[in-house]
Amino acid sequence: MKLKWPLLIGAFLFTWLILINSAGSFPVEAAIQKIPDTANVILNTTPTTMADPGFDEEPFESDTYFSSYTYHSWDIPEEVTGDSTFWIEIDLTNQMLYAYRGNQLISGFLVSTGTKSHKTVTGTFKIYAKHPAITMIGPGYHLEDVPYSMFFYKGYAVHGTYWHDNFGQPMSHGCVNMLTSEAKWVYENAPVGTIVFVHY
Repeated sequence: MKLKWPLLIGAFLFTWLILINSAGSFPVEAAIQKIPDTANVILNTTPTTMADPGFDEEPFESDTYFSSYTYHSWDIPEEVTGDSTFWIEIDLTNQMLYAYRGNQLISGFLVSTGTKSHKTVTGTFKIYAKHPAITMIGPGYHLEDVPYSMFFYKGYAVHGTYWHDNFGQPMSHGCVNMLTSEAKWVYENAPVGTIVFVHY
């Protein structure tokens, strides 16, 4: 009877170690449940301008012709993403951006999202335009050459940040601020049409 508990504990630890080793170096415990259900998404095809909530409309160099796209991001054709299974989750509660390939969590980054006065939108979106650098202008800010900007809804974007390093705290006017080197990695892996799932 005395040997029963040590055997149970040993079996539990052995099983736990196998699961950890098979999962890789990143926790994936809820990855399958987190995949956004896109089957019941209601499409909103109302045109919106790229200047809402605000960035300049001067000519800029974009890496895709979607730079002039003005409709809801969900209307982007499926073939734009090609064979990519890359998608992004933004957890506003924990100020984290997670990157996935299919069901596999491949990386996580501390970010700064919108403040209480300028909340980041929630929902499921798609990246509709990417810019290696762009000027963003709005109430209370004028930022030149914002690096690695990936727009997923109107003027809301995931982008690199050079004006603060207070990641983990809400700091923005609604965008998702990242360390520039980390934003570059996301930018290089996320084609136009990449799903962006934003939630609390």
